[in-house]
Amino acid sequence: MHSDNHRGSLNLTLYLALGVVVVGFLSGPAPQLIVIGLGVLAYTWFTTPKQYLIYTDALVIVYGRPRVRMIPFSQLSHVERLSLPIGDRLRIRLVSGRRVMLSMRDTETFHDRLDEALDSFHGIHSPEHPTTTDDTPTEETPRLDDREESAP
Repeated sequence: MHSDNHRGSLNLTLYLALGVVVVGFLSGPAPQLIVIGLGVLAYTWFTTPKQYLIYTDALVIVYGRPRVRMIPFSQLSHVERLSLPIGDRLRIRLVSGRRVMLSMRDTETFHDRLDEALDSFHGIHSPEHPTTTDDTPTEETPRLDDREESAP
């Protein structure tokens, strides 16, 4: 298993939305500001990734609790590394044609580990990265079903 955190450690939008809610309460109950602030706060909480996890059979994206998105490797078509002016990103293409953009702190290492996990999942064994031939998870790479809930 490998994990990495989202590139941005400070979610400015979350704090700005919280500030709008506080201003709404302090300036005499202003329901419009409170509702707008809470709406942006909820949207940001549920759509901004916090952590990326690679298991032997799936990629897991952890957002604000309780939202966790699991993408089984059987649903991944391929992974592309993009070099953009705003930083390196990974673009995951799903079998359905949809795309998912990932922005982690160490893009190169995460991409390499994801490729290794995908190769192992699909049964491609290279001499440089020997893997076990049985489907039993090891301590280093637990299956998604075996993981324990932990706070991101």
